[in-house]
Amino acid sequence: MNNVKALILCNNPIAIPGIKEFLFYGKVGAIGIPKRNKEMQQILEQLMQDTNVPLLLLNKKEYKTQISEAIKQYQINVGLMMTFPYIITPQLLTLPEKGFINFHYGLLPQCRGPHPILWHLLNNDKEAGVTVHKVDEGIDTGQIILQEKVQIENTDTYGILQSKLAFLAAKLAANLLKILSYGTVIPSVAQDETKANYFEMPVAKDLTINWQQMDATKIIRLVNACNPWNKGAGAVVDNWFIGVTEAEVAGDCNDTDLTPGTIIACSKNEGLIVKTVDNKKIILNIVYLQEGFFSGWKLSNFGITKGACFN
Repeated sequence: MNNVKALILCNNPIAIPGIKEFLFYGKVGAIGIPKRNKEMQQILEQLMQDTNVPLLLLNKKEYKTQISEAIKQYQINVGLMMTFPYIITPQLLTLPEKGFINFHYGLLPQCRGPHPILWHLLNNDKEAGVTVHKVDEGIDTGQIILQEKVQIENTDTYGILQSKLAFLAAKLAANLLKILSYGTVIPSVAQDETKANYFEMPVAKDLTINWQQMDATKIIRLVNACNPWNKGAGAVVDNWFIGVTEAEVAGDCNDTDLTPGTIIACSKNEGLIVKTVDNKKIILNIVYLQEGFFSGWKLSNFGITKGACFN
C-alpha cells in the first residue's frame, strides 16, 4: 500500500464532502484556500479543528511559492483541486510524485470551463456529473481517471444539483483514495476532443429571460439555473429589474393576442401570472428585488399590475 498525503486546494463548499473522505482516513497533509474566502475559512476551521491539518490562506500574488513550500514542508505526494480558482503552473505540476488531480463538477469533455453546473442547466442537458482528471497545462483537458453521471430533474435548481454533485464527488473521492493507495500507476484515458466544448463565464444576456424567444420550459430551466446562484433569472418590467427565483407552468393561455411577457394577473388570490411565447401561463412564485425576496404577487405593492409587460 502506498502512503497518500494530499494537498487539497479548494474555494467552494461543494468540495466539503470530498474533503471529508480524505480527512477521515488521515490522508490530508494540508488544505489551501484563497485568503479572501472567509466563508470557506470558517467552514474548514471548524471541520479541521481536531485533525492537526494546517489550513493555508493563499495570496493570489504568492500562491505559487506558498504551494511549492507546502509540498516540501508537508511531504505532499498528490495535489487535489476542488474548485480552486488559480492556475497550477507547469513548475508546480511536477512537484508532487503523483501530480495534481482535479475534481470537475461537470461532465468532460463536453462541459469545460468555470461554471459547469450552471451550463449543464442552461444547455438543457439531461445529465450532469463529476469528472476526476489529471491536471495538465490546459484547462479541464487532462486525462480522465473517474467519472460518474446523474440525471438532471426538471425540478433541479442550481443549489439542488450542486448538492447532488457534492455527494457524488465524495463517492469518487473514496474511489480515488483506493487508486492512490494501492496503485503505483493512476489509470486514465484521454478525453475525446471531438466532443469538447468550453463555456466562458456567463454574461447578463445568458441569465436574463427573453420573453419573445424563450418558451415556458426554457424559462423554468433558466430560473432553476439561477436559484440561488445569481439570486434568480433577470427580468425587467416598468424599469424594475428583478430576479425570478421560483416559477412554474400553470396551463395554457387562451388569449393568444397578448404580447409574450404580459402580466395576466398580479394579486394575492391568483399570484403573479405571465404569458409566454408558446401561449402558456407561468406563475412567478418568488422574486428578488433590492428590497428583499417576495412572493411574486407582492410586486403589486411596488406599482406593478395586471397588463404591464416584461421587456
